[in-house]
Amino acid sequence: MFSQVSAVGSNIMRIGAGHTDAGEGITNTKRYLEEIANARLFFSNITLGLRYELDDLSEVGPSFQGLRRRWTEYAKDKLTLQAGDVYALYGRGLTMNAFESRPLNYDSWLDGIKGEYEYAWSKDEYDFRPSLGVKMIAGKLNYRDIVDSTHILTVSSQAFNTQLGLFGKKVLVGGSFLHANTSYPELSFGSQVFTLREVNQPEFYVNFFTGALEGFFQYAQVRTNLTQIFGEQKDSNHTGNAFYGSLSYSGEDLGLTFEYKNYGYYIHPAREPNKPTYFSKLPISNPPEVYKEFTYTSLTRTTHSVNFDDELGFQIEANITAIPENVITLYAAASSWHNSYDDTLHLTGTTDILPKFSGTTYYPFWEYFVEVEHEFGGLDYLKLFAHRRSEVIHAAPLEEQSSTTIGAKLQYETSKSQSFLASFEHQWMTSYQRIINDHKFLNELLTVQYSFNPIITFGGVLDFCTRYEESRHIWPQVFVSFRIGGSHTVLASFGSERGGLNCTGGICRVVPAFDGARVTITSQI
Repeated sequence: MFSQVSAVGSNIMRIGAGHTDAGEGITNTKRYLEEIANARLFFSNITLGLRYELDDLSEVGPSFQGLRRRWTEYAKDKLTLQAGDVYALYGRGLTMNAFESRPLNYDSWLDGIKGEYEYAWSKDEYDFRPSLGVKMIAGKLNYRDIVDSTHILTVSSQAFNTQLGLFGKKVLVGGSFLHANTSYPELSFGSQVFTLREVNQPEFYVNFFTGALEGFFQYAQVRTNLTQIFGEQKDSNHTGNAFYGSLSYSGEDLGLTFEYKNYGYYIHPAREPNKPTYFSKLPISNPPEVYKEFTYTSLTRTTHSVNFDDELGFQIEANITAIPENVITLYAAASSWHNSYDDTLHLTGTTDILPKFSGTTYYPFWEYFVEVEHEFGGLDYLKLFAHRRSEVIHAAPLEEQSSTTIGAKLQYETSKSQSFLASFEHQWMTSYQRIINDHKFLNELLTVQYSFNPIITFGGVLDFCTRYEESRHIWPQVFVSFRIGGSHTVLASFGSERGGLNCTGGICRVVPAFDGARVTITSQI
């Protein structure tokens, strides 16, 4: 009996000590200790999972000690049942996409149950080889706001998905339905009261594959009924919509991808008070952001923060491999809000299909990117890129911001087990929120590292900015990473980190600058 039991585990310990930048020349002491231990036990058809966390203090979000995750899963043939902490993704997530991002303090997993089952008919039974899959999830979520973790939205939800496949799943037709009730605590004359709402969200989608071509289209409708506002019985209704579509082509020498979004979960004036909390999309509904998540630091630091309640736009990307030993990437994206309003919240313009760039109150965003990668053979390569971005940011007052960035990244294998990696990024920035008359400044970033594979890697980062009116404009850092045996890795860094935006799946938070030491120990058992 015991010979049929196996186990795997992992452990991450993160330690940090230093200071963070609170703005206006104010620094706060920052200390954190995070211990995350994951374990899984595998029986014949049953998996038991546990995650223990000790956050004392946590780097992001509230401190915690105890079992953060625990679940039991039964899987046999095409049937899967799970109880405990569960997540799901239906289609591209317009209705159901519960996920976790620890760096953002974003967690929309449910405490409940989920199940999945699929049956496929053989070709001998039907030439078009149909299949039928069903999925369900139900549970409760206490969602903490990523900015103010003291704000907790309670969500009780149930969702169902069914998907019909034809021709060996070359054509997929699916539909989902979600029902949820939310409770949000408010303060009214010093007392805590609650705002309650009921959400019903149907959707359908189509996915097809025809050789080198793939298409996906999904539509969701959000029907919200507010039953209580500030503790008083109300009956207020709103219906929103969300659409996502993509087409992609994959050939021998060319790959093309086009994505389009039209998210109107709750279209409203930007400065309209209170109601966005009530009618906004649920935290378990997370559609695609429809813009590229870059790996270059200068581009991610000022990336676009999606307004899922009110935004339409597109992105297109081409990957060209026709030239031997070279890969060329061409990319462009654009988006805006649907409506424009004046200072009195009166509607002054609207767009339904394509983003609008004629007025700042549409909050327009656009960017384009070119990258050329040349492979020298083995692990050696050189990347060159150029990027241009412009955006109007929803703030008080509005912030107009643009940037032009160029850079290079080189990896060179100096010997059979040693390699050198260097990257350089140069950025021209224009920000009309700058407190002096000159709105232009420069950002420079240099990273170098040397690796004795796979034992030790060391290097440094130099981050520099010509925004001299700020309290700091240079951030140096050194780091070293080494492996202990085949299961443990230690990463240590000392110096300064500039901070900026951190985004995952279109969800963003501002990371403050940090000055101090960090140590991360990762173990795989």
